[in-house]
Amino acid sequence: MMEDLAPDLKALKATGHALVEAVGGCVAAKVLLGHRSPSTISAQTSISDPDRWMSVRDTMILERHAQRPIVSEWMVERHKTDPERVRRPLSIEDVARLAKEGAEGKLAILAALADGKVDQLDRATVAREMRELIAVASDVLDAVEFGA
Repeated sequence: MMEDLAPDLKALKATGHALVEAVGGCVAAKVLLGHRSPSTISAQTSISDPDRWMSVRDTMILERHAQRPIVSEWMVERHKTDPERVRRPLSIEDVARLAKEGAEGKLAILAALADGKVDQLDRATVAREMRELIAVASDVLDAVEFGA
């Protein structure tokens, strides 16, 4: 059955297995997930069972407990090195996008600090603006490092 899986899928299974090991094995993962048996978890990370896969939710929970994005990091690196990935060049529009998001982030922080107390709504607004800035910065960095 192992020949049924493409190399990337074998690597994904192996990375899932490494994640399960990082949290203490299948029994520990079962305790953390609460809804899977150790044998199901084992099958989801085994290359000999090509039809069973760990869900994104379960991966997220286990990565949180492992304190390391083992599977997520592998997927990001895989994406960055994908030879079929469409690459885009760095452009002048990137400067405008960075300026816009940076300014919106600064304004959100200034608004949060204006009354002398940062409440939950302020935190949510600043966090949203910072995530948008990070997303644009990440996209620009991607164009710099891997662009056409």
